[in-house]
Amino acid sequence: MIRYLFIFLLTALSACSPRYATRPEASTPKLFGTWWRVEAIDGRKAEFLRGQRRDMHIILYSSRKMVGSGGCNQINGSFVHSPGSIRFGAIASSRMMCAPEVMARERAFIAALRKADSSIVKGRRLTMYDRSGHEVLRFMAVPSR
Repeated sequence: MIRYLFIFLLTALSACSPRYATRPEASTPKLFGTWWRVEAIDGRKAEFLRGQRRDMHIILYSSRKMVGSGGCNQINGSFVHSPGSIRFGAIASSRMMCAPEVMARERAFIAALRKADSSIVKGRRLTMYDRSGHEVLRFMAVPSR
């Protein structure tokens, strides 16, 4: 009798499993905790340059902290976010020297972060716009490292 009761309970519990429940689309990354690699700055493609140390990227945390790399130097700062809106506070960076073109693009990247006013995540891309609606940064989500 106990054996049949056990089988009944096991069957009942497996029928309640969330296996068929709808899930958020796995391919859509979250804004927070995702490694966002820079694809474009002010409409210019951001390819890896000779002398660059790392991919330019940011990681945004729900604690309103941002960390990343400008390609040569580590960067960090704070930001304010609400649906569709993003604004960065002070951005600090380490003081390493790299090739002049890497340093120039790093400055452009940080300047674009400072201009960001709104953002949208669509698919695996994060796009940031300035106040006039001009695209200042475009990122691609990179799988967890």
